[in-house]
Amino acid sequence: MTDITYQTSASDILTHGTTTYLARFTAYCGQLAKGAREGQQIAARYHELSHLSGADLASRGLTRQTIARAALTGH
Repeated sequence: MTDITYQTSASDILTHGTTTYLARFTAYCGQLAKGAREGQQIAARYHELSHLSGADLASRGLTRQTIARAALTGH
């Protein structure tokens, strides 16, 4: 039976672990920023739609009760 061994120093492990941690943290921050932007877009759509008259909403196929769903889905 043959054993396969690898020479790995402690600094290699530390560097790889730090890089992985940094990559995950950066990805998390990117997703957080993306979610915040999406939330702001939803809020802006809701604000715009909530200020329309009933006739303007009807012309878009909406009612006051469907504004939240329309803002969330973008339709």
